[in-house]
Amino acid sequence: MAVALACVALVLAQAAVLNAGGRQRSKLEVCLANLRSLAAAWQTYSGDNGGKIPVGDVWYSWIFPASSGGPQLAWVEWPHVNPHPIPPTYNTNYIGAYSYSASIPQAAWEHAIAEGTLWKYVGDYNIYRCPDSNRKYYVTYYMSQSMNTYPNSAGSGAVTFTNINQITRPAERFVFLDVGAAKQGAFFVNYNGTGGSAPPGTWGDLPPMKHSQGTNFVFADGHAIYRKWTDPHTLASVVLQWGGGTVDYCDCDLRWMTEVTWGDVPYSCTDPAKNCEY
Repeated sequence: MAVALACVALVLAQAAVLNAGGRQRSKLEVCLANLRSLAAAWQTYSGDNGGKIPVGDVWYSWIFPASSGGPQLAWVEWPHVNPHPIPPTYNTNYIGAYSYSASIPQAAWEHAIAEGTLWKYVGDYNIYRCPDSNRKYYVTYYMSQSMNTYPNSAGSGAVTFTNINQITRPAERFVFLDVGAAKQGAFFVNYNGTGGSAPPGTWGDLPPMKHSQGTNFVFADGHAIYRKWTDPHTLASVVLQWGGGTVDYCDCDLRWMTEVTWGDVPYSCTDPAKNCEY
């Protein structure tokens, strides 16, 4: 009897594992579908606005210099305690904005999403977050630092697109990824030592590991992928640090991220044993 009960317990445990795996896979597929929807909206917005792409710099778009269009709305906005009217004026985004660590209510998040420039094309709050994320986050997808963010923020030579026609290899440049949490700005990957404070060879923003040590991406041509991180240097980067961590010019994951963000990798790997295949 004891053996039979043990067998039943084992079968139930295996079934539970399979069911959990199936649920995780289902959530991953929904996440990929959400990203495709955002990319389609991003493309449609561009078509409706003479090729201009939505501003990807959540929060910082409000302090754009006049030469880059001045203060303007991003694809989503950052939540405010007392939502303000639009259009924005210089620096008013900081007045009454929730802090990054605050417990932000759903209504504030929904107003911030609906205020963004993509809401006209994706009017469903569920599309802006991965179903596998913490429910307190209402936006978990964020844009690439190269997609119409604060100019020169990643260093000299880092080309920040403002028009879709500037993207000559759309299948090789990502637009959105699943960060798995709320984030101000865009997903930051430094290009060289003249931008920001995160030196090349370090993760400026933490590599997202929401989906089994990897995450989802969608590219400018609309195709979406799951990318699993494999480099030991990447897997050791478990704490979000601005410019923190050790430098590793041979981190294959970080080199891939730099490539799909900026179009090339400006620093060299000197380890002959390291062969990064993208």
